[in-house]
Amino acid sequence: MFISDETLRVIHLVARHQSITTAAEQLNKVPSAISYTIKKTEEALGAELFLRKGRYIELTPAGSYFIEHSKTILGDLEALRRNTVLIHDGIERELTIAVNNIIPTAVLVEFIRDFEQQFSSTTLTLNLEVYNGCWDALHGRRADLVIGAPHAVPGSEGIISAPLGQLEWDFVVSPQHPLAGARHPLDNAELRHYSAVCIRDTSISIAPQQAWLLEGQKPLFVPDFTTAIALIEQNVGIGYIPHHLALPLLNRGTLLKKPMREHKHATTLFLAARSDGMGKVCRWCMDYLQHPALSARLSGG
Repeated sequence: MFISDETLRVIHLVARHQSITTAAEQLNKVPSAISYTIKKTEEALGAELFLRKGRYIELTPAGSYFIEHSKTILGDLEALRRNTVLIHDGIERELTIAVNNIIPTAVLVEFIRDFEQQFSSTTLTLNLEVYNGCWDALHGRRADLVIGAPHAVPGSEGIISAPLGQLEWDFVVSPQHPLAGARHPLDNAELRHYSAVCIRDTSISIAPQQAWLLEGQKPLFVPDFTTAIALIEQNVGIGYIPHHLALPLLNRGTLLKKPMREHKHATTLFLAARSDGMGKVCRWCMDYLQHPALSARLSGG
């Protein structure tokens, strides 16, 4: 038995208005054509969908069931038609972006807003990654695009990349920390005695890295910078924080920036995507995120 999407729409329209005449007028058909469609559908199903009551008709229990459960079918058919056209036009149905956890949230929100306005039919997923987890997500095909992948591309075959800028780090301690009053540049020997607050690299296949962890130093692994900052403020540990996150806390005096004898270098951030199968949505993202004003903000500028 085959019931076309046109037949489904006819029956839904009749049920909504409880009138064959009204449905016929909206579809620019004669009422007899609508009645014939209903009759043939009922014969094919072996069940009455409507009860005739003078000029009006109402759904039978079987008709109510039919209407309720065919709504999904109509929606799926419309999505099938729309997505087939989009794919033919090179518009991806889904796009997954891996985002380095050091990228400023405000810039991401602005990007997502503009993306949704541009590609309302594409499902966007953003996943936070740490350090080499960004590159690993791209190489492992868990992401189509990476925002803020750190340092150089580990194996550039099949990868398109562009630098976004450099992100600066601040070494911070609590005002209550024993080293808070130190005026000299701190060296590694005196820092090893204190726990380093770290966020674990999310890489699976590529060798994981640490943003900062000295040999022999106890790591304290946390899920995000919000937790890391709170622990450093509470004098539980010490560590490096991206400058754009540290700056308001330094201004409020809840954290202190300390000079280091061996300061952590700025992290060069990249925008990267796989070159194979790149569609129009991914290309739009690459162009959007490489705008000079935006790329500077992505690196905390």
